[in-house]
Amino acid sequence: MPALLPRTATSASPNTLEKHQIGSRNQMRKSWRMVKTVLLAAVVHAAPAYPVLAQDTKVSVGMTGIGSMSCAHWRSTKEHLSEGTVWIYGFWTGLNYAAAASDQPQSGTNTAEIVAEVKKTCAQLPSQALASAVWTTYLEFNKR
Repeated sequence: MPALLPRTATSASPNTLEKHQIGSRNQMRKSWRMVKTVLLAAVVHAAPAYPVLAQDTKVSVGMTGIGSMSCAHWRSTKEHLSEGTVWIYGFWTGLNYAAAASDQPQSGTNTAEIVAEVKKTCAQLPSQALASAVWTTYLEFNKR
C-alpha cells in the first residue's frame, strides 16, 4: 500500500484552487467594473449638462482622428464627411459601451438620425470640434 503524504500549504486540493481562481476572477471583474464606473462618472461630470455650456467649457481630451477637427472641416468635402460619419459611429458606440458597462442609459443607435442631429448641432457652431458636437448630441438623445 502506498504511503499517504500529508497535505502541506503548497498542495491544495483542485477544488480549493478552483475556488481561489473563481474568487480572483470575481474580484478582478468587480475592480474593472469599478474602474469603468469611475471613468464614466468622470466623463459625465466633466462634461457640461447644457449645450451652451459645452461650447464655453474648455476640456482637454486626447483626441484622435477627425473628431478633433472642427465641424466646418468635417462638412467641407465628401471625403471628410464620410470619414467623420464613420468616426461618429465609433465614438457613439464607445459612449454607449461605457454607459452599458456602468449601468447608465444608452442613447439610440439609428445612424441616420444620429448624423442628422450632429449636423444640426454643428450648424449652431461650426468652429466647435466634431467630438464636442457629438457629445452634446449624445447628451440630448439621453434626455429623450
